Amino acid sequence: MRTLWNGLLVLLLCAHAASAAAQARGRSRDSLGVEGGFESTFITRAMYARRIELGPLRDAGFFARFTLPIVRPDLSDWAIEGGLRGVVLSSHALRLELVLGPVLRNTANDLYAATGLGIGATARFGYEAVHWGISGELSHEQLLTTHVSHSDLYRAKAYANAKEGWYGITGSTTRAGVRAAVRFGAFEVFTRLGVAATGYLQPALLPFYLTLGGSRSF
Repeated sequence: MRTLWNGLLVLLLCAHAASAAAQARGRSRDSLGVEGGFESTFITRAMYARRIELGPLRDAGFFARFTLPIVRPDLSDWAIEGGLRGVVLSSHALRLELVLGPVLRNTANDLYAATGLGIGATARFGYEAVHWGISGELSHEQLLTTHVSHSDLYRAKAYANAKEGWYGITGSTTRAGVRAAVRFGAFEVFTRLGVAATGYLQPALLPFYLTLGGSRSF
């Protein structure tokens, strides 16, 4: 996992080398970032975002995120998210931002392998100044379908007639919390803190999240 973090830091340093020319042309359009902390388990995350023109939406863009656990690093246990984001309401430094896009999650162990496809949505409302910002955030993720393959061990020890295939509406998560950030030129350092529950608002097994991250615009 140390190799993963080192690779992400190299990407940020490469972004720094390209930033001067990009900023000379105008506002930065791309950003690379990393985030780590606790979300159901200890995770590390790589992030990319690009600003685009999208009608009347302010600060519109698309994003992609790749997440891995770090307690027991395993390339069979990951999540990929992507989609669009934009500010739908604003007044001076106050703004309401919406984030929406698909989610792909994969996990595997000795008993089964599962790949889930769903959709995630986040709303953030708060104060975003040039050098700092703080926003409340509310997010919901719904897995719409999941493909499950049971192992021979599962069939031998648990249920011999277990069927492989797609299952609908297999899980959901709701989070509510706060995101705070400080910015130094093209760099941003942020933290996220809040509570987590199932989609039916039942407490999660570990009902909180806390992460720390940074990004570099170029």
